[in-house]
Amino acid sequence: MSEETANDGAQPLDQGILHGLLGRQLRVTHLAVFRTIEDQLAGIGITPQQFGLLVIVDRNPGARQTLIAKARGLDKSTLVPMIDRLERDNLLERRPLATDRRIRAIWITERGREVLRQAEPIVQKGDDLIRAQLSDAELAELVRLMGKVRKGLGVPD
Repeated sequence: MSEETANDGAQPLDQGILHGLLGRQLRVTHLAVFRTIEDQLAGIGITPQQFGLLVIVDRNPGARQTLIAKARGLDKSTLVPMIDRLERDNLLERRPLATDRRIRAIWITERGREVLRQAEPIVQKGDDLIRAQLSDAELAELVRLMGKVRKGLGVPD
């Protein structure tokens, strides 16, 4: 038997140190939730990242790209293509800032609001799947601990 076929699914692979790494545990959990929501959002034509961007722009109409990037924890090279796509799909639009026409502010369109209204229950359902596994006390403790980890890493809430 070759090395490639020696473990063809009969037993799980030994992952050594990986299993005990907290970062890996967070990532595996994040991916499981993300993929569930991603699959559902695909039906309305957006990604979880785009959902987050639509929420920020909807709640902060006319915000500058730099502020949006900071709020989403993205750099400009990641944000601009996302805005380009959402603008092309008529979900967002760039408008000149009233006080400085060289600067573009970002606005959600009516179509963007409609997609957001469709997406919110999908995302909430994914969040509910997580919550259903935890008691209220466990949920509060998980949120507290994740905040503590972020703070220790210097990541703002």
